[in-house]
This record gives sequence, C-alpha cells and structure tokens, in this order.
Amino acid sequence: MPQQITIGLFGFGSVGSGIYHVLKRKSISRIHLKTIVVKNPNKPRSIDASLLSYEAEDILKDDSINVVLELIDDAEAAYHIVKEALKSKKHVVTANKKMLAYHFKELVSLAQKQGVSLLYEASVCGSIPVLRTLETSFAYDNLNSLKAISNGTSNYVLTRLFQEPQPFEDIITDAQKHGFAESDPTLDIDGWDSKFKLIISNYHAFGVLNTPDEILNLGIRHVKPEDVEFAKENNFSIKLIGHSNLDDQGLTAYVAPQFIPTTEAITSIDFENNAVQVDAEFAHEHLLKGKGAGSIPTASGVLSDLVSLFEDYSYGYSKASQNPVEFNSEKLVKVYLSSYHREDLQPIKFKTEILCGTQKNLQYKIGKISVKSLQQQVAELSSDLFIAVFPD
Repeated sequence: MPQQITIGLFGFGSVGSGIYHVLKRKSISRIHLKTIVVKNPNKPRSIDASLLSYEAEDILKDDSINVVLELIDDAEAAYHIVKEALKSKKHVVTANKKMLAYHFKELVSLAQKQGVSLLYEASVCGSIPVLRTLETSFAYDNLNSLKAISNGTSNYVLTRLFQEPQPFEDIITDAQKHGFAESDPTLDIDGWDSKFKLIISNYHAFGVLNTPDEILNLGIRHVKPEDVEFAKENNFSIKLIGHSNLDDQGLTAYVAPQFIPTTEAITSIDFENNAVQVDAEFAHEHLLKGKGAGSIPTASGVLSDLVSLFEDYSYGYSKASQNPVEFNSEKLVKVYLSSYHREDLQPIKFKTEILCGTQKNLQYKIGKISVKSLQQQVAELSSDLFIAVFPD
C-alpha cells in the first residue's frame, strides 16, 4: 500500500489538463504531481514550466514516480508507455479504451506479474463507476444483459435529431463547436468508440475477452429524418447501444443503433450523457447514468482510480475465474434496414424477412439475421444504408 503517490502524467489535453486542475482544487497531501510529459514544446500552457518534460524517460526512469497517468490520444504510443511503466513496477491509471481493447490480455497479465495495479475506470463511461460496480456489487450475481449508451457524441446527435429535423452534418458541426465531437468524428458515429468500451465492460461483466474483430459495430452516420419519424410514430427512441446478452447459448455482443420503446428508462438519457443498464439474476435491473465525457467528469474517474491505490486496489476479474462463457455470434437479431433507394436494401440477405414498407420517400424492411452474417455482409456494403436493431 503506497503511503505517498507521486505521479508522472503523460498528456495535457482535455483529460490531462482536467486531472491537473482537479488535483490542484482538491489538494490531497499524499498525492504529488511531479512531471508532465507533453509532445509539443511550442504550445503555450498556463502551468508551471518546471513540471513539463518532453521525454518519456523522465517519468519511466524516475524511481521516485510510483504512479503513471496515461492520458494521451495515440493508442499505439499509449501502449508502449503503459507497457514500459508496468515493466518498471509502476502503477498505471489510463483512460485509453482503444489501447486496452487491442492489448488487454497482455497488459493485465503484465500488471499481475509485476504486482502492480492497472486501473482504467474512466476508459468506459468517464465519471460513471461502471467497472467498480461490476467488480463489487455484481461480482457473484450473474448478469443476463448489459446495455450501454457510452458515446456522448452519438447520443448528442440522436437527441438533436429527435428534437428537430435537421441535416446530420449540421448537428455534427454544432457538436464540434460545443466540444462534444472530435474534428474527425468517425470513431464516435461509426460505433468504434462504443465497441472498445464494450470489450472492456464484457470482461468485467461476463468474463469474456473479445477482440475488436469479433464485435459488430454499426453507426448512426446514415440515419435519416424519416427513420426518426418512423420511430416516433411507433413510440420508439433510437439510441446507439453497446449490447451484450447472455443465455444458455453463450454471450452475444454488438454495437448498433437500436429502436427502443420510449417506456424504457434508458431512452431518457439525452445529449452527451452516458448510461449503463444491467439486468442481473438476483439484483434485477439497474441503471447507472451520468457524465460520460468531458474534461472534468473523466478526470473524476481518473481521480477515483488514483485514490483507490492507497487501498492497494486492483481488479479481481471474478467473472473470468467463474464458469467459462462462450462467445456466440450466431444468434438471430431482428434488424431494420432503410434507404432512399430500394436496390440498396437487396445486398443484406435476411434469414427471415418480416416486413417491407415505406416512410415518405424512404424504403425500409425488417427481418431476422444472425449477428455473424450481418457483420460479414455489412463489410461489403458501400451504400448509405441505415441499419438498426429492432425489438422482438
């Protein structure tokens, strides 16, 4: 149990500057920020210049630093930083979901071998204590399902679309102005960000470690005003959901827009807010909600991990040590397809076609298809087809 935490911080962007200001505001006597490594020496920064360094070794080779905060955007650079920090027997706190999704097993094994903690609460839903809740409250309660609204950009866009019909691109531009979307929003609106977060959550919730290639991710890029009208007329909301479901046939997981009845609590999560809903054998349904993105909310998740190191906290991964769960992508799901051009609907071959229809100029059809088959067929598409999961 460390009596004093001496921090080396990598990155001073949105989250890095956020944790810097949070630590200054809280002024925790047993936590000392010693060094901040940044990439650009010419960028003006309103902090004490003596804290700044431009060399990773100034943290990694400093024996007085016992905790590394990795808060940079570059996933591959983050991987090398985290790996070297763990090799040096330093505790690591990170918020880099992409890096974890691609290197999870290796880094967790290395941390365990070195006897240090690798913590990453903020990587999933910012300030919402999703992983801690799964690790403690649901450690020995079997989960039936997990549904997550974990990308603030997509949720902001969908909320705006339901408020007032307007071009998708205009909402993205507005989201960028307000800091809710990156200059390149691809990872957000195409479901990649949500997929990385679902991979991390699944290991804590079900003990299943997926690779990014195993998980289908569909985005909201091609949602149209008529899709929103169709949803409203049938008392649905549309949310981008990371969805995992466990039954006797194994774990099915995917990221996709979903039509959700407006009576369900998760449809009340609007704008940049996040939520995770779990259904458990004994505890039944729970909804965790809060700020899932932004400088200070994400920094609060990082701070929670930092403080937990005083108690020698590390993840127990209890679900991984219980009865093994198989991943199953053969499960059938009901899917909605839409396009302004009927020929765009033809490449997707349903196992069972249920309904065809029109919504003004929009053509749509609904049918059942396995997650695996859908993933294979989507990989070959080039049209502006909107694809969403439809309730049974």
